[in-house]
Amino acid sequence: MAVDTTTTEAPPLLIDAGEVCRLLSIGQTTLKKLTRAGRFPIKRHRLCRKLLFSHAELQQWITAGMPAASRWSMVRELNSADRGRRAG
Repeated sequence: MAVDTTTTEAPPLLIDAGEVCRLLSIGQTTLKKLTRAGRFPIKRHRLCRKLLFSHAELQQWITAGMPAASRWSMVRELNSADRGRRAG
């Protein structure tokens, strides 16, 4: 009997700015400009001198069509309310 040794690796919880830029196909200067303009609403976490971002939230934001920060907060609230109704 053969043993399956393949494993599916879970995506990281937090990713750095370089990985965010790679996923979005943009440069770090563009990421900074988007952040300052309110077009990149993903919450940043600072660990020492490194900026980290939630991989799951970034994926959700991309799936939602990459809305501006004001709209993203509404989308996120609606999604969390829907999850609460399904769980309850």
